[in-house]
Amino acid sequence: MQNLFLPASVIGGFLALILGPEALGLLLRNFTGDDSFWANGFVTEEIMEIWSELPGLLINVVFATLFIGTVLPNLQRVWDVGGPQLAFGWTLGWGQYVIGLLLAMLILVPFYDMPVWVGTLIEIGFEGGHGTAAGLQGTFEELGFPEAYDLAIGLATVGILTGVIVGIAFVNWGVRKNMQKSSRM
Repeated sequence: MQNLFLPASVIGGFLALILGPEALGLLLRNFTGDDSFWANGFVTEEIMEIWSELPGLLINVVFATLFIGTVLPNLQRVWDVGGPQLAFGWTLGWGQYVIGLLLAMLILVPFYDMPVWVGTLIEIGFEGGHGTAAGLQGTFEELGFPEAYDLAIGLATVGILTGVIVGIAFVNWGVRKNMQKSSRM
């Protein structure tokens, strides 16, 4: 796993998926029945209930600790390094809104009778991620479309898996081609 440069969180997620109700539990359910302890694998319903509350809470920890131990550079250095990244991020974010809303207006609204704001789910899932989707769950319910939470979580999962798999492929390719270089802020 270390040679693949997989993050520990991704390895842990795959282990939880394999040992949980959707893999091991599904397999064991065929032999033990739906009411068996083993129908959920090693991840019980109580664990799933606790885990389902964590994304909305832990996103606060992520942002609260983002700059702990970091020496902040002067404003000119922040602009020189962060300006291009800000422009790139805005381009991606607004691009996701434009593509999502176009898909919603041209396909999802007329053919599937969905609300037009469903086009924002791409940006919520991909750029915002699981924490943003979890934080907006109540908003989706207030808007009368609670299924949007599941769609946003699904898009966030596709985004993180795609980013990790493609990113790891690029990292491995770059290491094998000896393309790494040191960069200091």
